[in-house]
This record gives sequence, C-alpha cells and structure tokens, in this order.
Amino acid sequence: MLFLSMHIIHLLTVILWIGGLAFVTGIVLPMAIKTPDPLQKVLTFQRVEHRFAPIAKWYNIITGISGFFMVYLMGWHKLYFTKAGIALTFMTGIWLFWFIMLVGLEPIVIRKMLEKMAREGDKMDIDGIFRKVKKLHWFMVAISLAAAAAGALVAHGPASLY
Repeated sequence: MLFLSMHIIHLLTVILWIGGLAFVTGIVLPMAIKTPDPLQKVLTFQRVEHRFAPIAKWYNIITGISGFFMVYLMGWHKLYFTKAGIALTFMTGIWLFWFIMLVGLEPIVIRKMLEKMAREGDKMDIDGIFRKVKKLHWFMVAISLAAAAAGALVAHGPASLY
C-alpha cells in the first residue's frame, strides 16, 4: 500500500510538472516570442515563468522523494548503472538534471541575463535569446517525456525489459 501511494504521488507530480513545462514551452513561449515590443516580450514570459518556477521546484522535490522512496522500498538501488537498471538510471539522471537546473542554475542564469539586459539595453538580441530559450525548452520537454517513458518501463519491473 505504501509503494502504491508513493507511485500515485510520483505519477501525479510528474504529470503536473511535465504538463506545466509543455504549456510554458508550447503556449507561453510562442506567445511571448510573437510580442513585438522586446520589453513586453521579456515581461510576458517572465510573469509566467516566475510563477511556474517555484511550483516546478516543489514538483521536482516531491518527484524525487517519492521516486527514491520507491527505489528504496523495492530494493532497486542495486540496479543503478547496470544493464537491467538502465531505464531507472536514465530517469534518475534526468531528475538530477532538473534538480540542478531548478534549484541551482536557473536563478543564476536568470540573474545574469537580467544583469546583461541592464548593461546592454537595446543592443541585446532579445529575439536570439528567445530562439535559444525555445530550443532549450523543447529539449527539456523531450528528455522529460523520455524519462517518463523510462518510468513506465521501470513500473513494469526491470526484469520485464529483457
């Protein structure tokens, strides 16, 4: 019963987290990109991203806690870095990437970008930055969905993979 509860919590937070990322990537980002005024473009994206980022951090933390709890309960930690545990290792690696991004790198990157905007003003290539952000976001959606697929494989038992 405990494993089932953790699995449900894990799945729901992953769905909300990746769904939010896909919404920002597929709806908010293109809307911001089409905004003609560079300042409004940044503000439009920043408003949504600023509200979603703290929620995404919590989703990441809850996903990690529930995931590691399931790994512990099932004894799957022995499978890390083995052929049978490749999906588990991949999924955990993607979670770690996100943890580092959300808790460590994102605040630093955003702060540096805002400082650069203040220094360079009109000289800054806002459209170029948004093109890069769009590519990065689609990459993050793709790896997140790949991790979710790996999670489906793990949920059906590592032995069933071979």
